Amino acid sequence: MEKTLKRSNIFLIVLSVILGIALVTFIVLYSVSMSKQNELKLDLENIYQRNYSELVDNINNSEIKLSKVAVSGENAYSRNLLSEISKNTAQATANLGALPVSIHGINETIKFINQVSGYTQTLSNKLDRSESLTENELNTLRQLKDAFSILKDNINDMSEKIYNGKIYDASMTFDGDLNKFTQILQNLKSKDVEYPAMIYDGPFSDSMVNKEIKNLDFSKVTSDVAKNTVLELFTNVDEQNITYLGETNGHFKTYDFKLSTISNNAMYVQITQNGSKLLTLSVGDMDKTQNYSLSDAENIAIDFTTLTGIKDTKCVWSDVVGGDAYINLAPMQNGVILYPDLVKVKVDLSSGNIVGFEASSYYTNHTQRKLGSAAVSVDRAKDIVPSDLYVKETRLCLAPLEYNREILCYENICTNDGATYYVYVNAENGEIENILKVIDTDNGSLLM
Repeated sequence: MEKTLKRSNIFLIVLSVILGIALVTFIVLYSVSMSKQNELKLDLENIYQRNYSELVDNINNSEIKLSKVAVSGENAYSRNLLSEISKNTAQATANLGALPVSIHGINETIKFINQVSGYTQTLSNKLDRSESLTENELNTLRQLKDAFSILKDNINDMSEKIYNGKIYDASMTFDGDLNKFTQILQNLKSKDVEYPAMIYDGPFSDSMVNKEIKNLDFSKVTSDVAKNTVLELFTNVDEQNITYLGETNGHFKTYDFKLSTISNNAMYVQITQNGSKLLTLSVGDMDKTQNYSLSDAENIAIDFTTLTGIKDTKCVWSDVVGGDAYINLAPMQNGVILYPDLVKVKVDLSSGNIVGFEASSYYTNHTQRKLGSAAVSVDRAKDIVPSDLYVKETRLCLAPLEYNREILCYENICTNDGATYYVYVNAENGEIENILKVIDTDNGSLLM
């Protein structure tokens, strides 16, 4: 009996030791897991905070420059200010797009900032041609100044709340369809302020405001499936070099990953939660020597885009800036270029690697269209082009125009006195819809 009790006591002691070790092991593993999770949250939080800080700077800079434009008259200084405002507001729109804003949460503000970018660049171009601004245009600039003053005050007022809080945590807390972060940003627009109406929304605009996402009609996948998509696309990256950062719940819902490349440059990738499609990719800047041609880069961009599942694309624009090739690809339908569905790819000309990718316009707009046939002949479309322009090439395209219109056009690529122009002729009625000129700048070529 006594031996039995001793055995029982020894068994209990051993069991207690085992349970104690198991408990300690669990606590250690749990602590490590929580530490890793907090590290990932902090990484994503830093990305959000950086974009929000840049948003504040761009809004403040735009307001200051609009105040200067209002009193500077019509001169080269005003022209440069307007061009700078256009860049600041374009970057502000990009900053908002990189933040976890709920879909349709602050559409009016995003649209307003985006339109200001196009409008101020148009006025800058007008002054560059030695044309005068109309009284209506000057009055609109004054209204923009007043609206931006309120916008600046509102964003500065809410900044303390944003910086002291956590954007990531706020983005994960929902009240209906809007997360808490979006609800905070809704204070950007005061209820008693009406944004001035502007006719201009920019040719081939990147604006996706109020647009339904047409090309992601897929079921939701898990983050593990999204990670497998990353591994399939980037075969030179090992699984242990992929870090899951969490989710972004903006216009697109994505799983976000950080990839460690061989050159120790961080690569950030967003995979859509619906369909597991690559939405964006970005890599930090690197010093490099050009080993690939622009033609090589175009082929690399098309091959990679095909790998992501976006097929039948054509290079419609390419340029080299600072050792990188910037490639715009558009899908084709029955020989027609679909400009609203652009995919943007950035290729490192030193390594031939993809270092930038953005398919938001494609997944927002791409669908099978009823294009119809052109009522105007190719020869007639060429004849409509101004006589002082020499037509090098003509091709059919679907052109996105103001007020969310999509028009079947002939795109005439023309030259005159060393300059290149794109003339868009309506394929149904023969009217000129738009003329763009290629402008060479220190930051590459632009279409204006």
